Amino acid sequence: MTWTTQADLRAHLERLWKRGILPNALIIRTSLFPIAFPLRTPGASDITHRLPAVREWVDTLKSIPHVKLIAHTVNNRAQGAQTLPQTIVIETLEDALAILGKEDMARQIMALHDLTLQQAPFLQDWLSQNALTAHRHAAEWQRLLTLTLWMKENPSPNIYLRQVDLPGIHTKFIEQHKAILSNLFQHTLPAQAVNASYSGTAQFESCYGFRTKPLRVRFRVLDAALSPVPACAHPDITLDSESFAALPLSGCRIFIVENENCFLAFPLLENALVIFGAGYCWGSLKRAHWLRDCSVYYWGDIDTHGFGVLDQLRDILPHTRSFLMDEQTFQTYRQFWDTEPTPVRRTLSRLTPSEQTIFTALQSHRFGPNLRLEQERIHFSDLQQVLDQLTGP
Repeated sequence: MTWTTQADLRAHLERLWKRGILPNALIIRTSLFPIAFPLRTPGASDITHRLPAVREWVDTLKSIPHVKLIAHTVNNRAQGAQTLPQTIVIETLEDALAILGKEDMARQIMALHDLTLQQAPFLQDWLSQNALTAHRHAAEWQRLLTLTLWMKENPSPNIYLRQVDLPGIHTKFIEQHKAILSNLFQHTLPAQAVNASYSGTAQFESCYGFRTKPLRVRFRVLDAALSPVPACAHPDITLDSESFAALPLSGCRIFIVENENCFLAFPLLENALVIFGAGYCWGSLKRAHWLRDCSVYYWGDIDTHGFGVLDQLRDILPHTRSFLMDEQTFQTYRQFWDTEPTPVRRTLSRLTPSEQTIFTALQSHRFGPNLRLEQERIHFSDLQQVLDQLTGP
């Protein structure tokens, strides 16, 4: 039997609640009501052969509280004229809430609305479109309003989250509520106080003008003459990107490698540094303009991500040259081939023709499916030989 039931009516209203239509209507009081809900009614055959069941269905609908039934008359050859409900009408929002049993939640939403109007009336429009979201954060709504008000008065504060000093608010609270705070800040702050280049909770600080953890650069000094530490000839140093950018090292040779073991064992070379790359993290090098006057060499895995990292690096340092990332090296070490779990599928625009050839071969599985050669599998003697060729007279 497919006739409309009370459960169908409730399910329809529940969808309106979950979509936020009914919660928002508490605040904006739109012309949503009355709501007419057409019924799936018994057909002629049902009336003819199942009249007791049809009458029971009618009585059940009539017993539903908080609704109005609109009926029509059906003439049936066997049973004569029968009056059947055709439409259920829910006349008010209060009736809908009563059917759903949401009266308490409605009162809580209105309490949030009253608090918001009292403390942050500029959020009225946002709340009228996001009442259910606000209700999900009812327990912390006062603190969210406090922080939003503070941001309105202190846009782009240029401090760390740890430095926000407000009653009941601490760093963990902000970190745990970045998503809802982003919604509130987007509605509250002027356009010039929001950096649209950043989005998502991972870039929350950059988007709203907080200070972020500084990017860092780790490097080894391969030539004692370049060491900034007089007592240490070949230090392994980690600097924030700003400090690295201030180093007076223009004109030296820069080697960038991806694997930490290769970084630590990289041979000593005259007038050279080696940088630990560690993946797609080149933002740390952007401010070091002196790198543009250096010879830059990159050594990564021979796989699609290795070439992806190289492609991204060349966006900052277009003169970067790769080494030990060619087909000859790949074929020489075929006994060490491994598989790449999630290969790069996109096209890369900054590769040289020879790099593009092997990158395309890896993407198209010319040597086999998803193959890779990790740089740490290459013999140290082969690395030394290539370095002698790169850095010789």
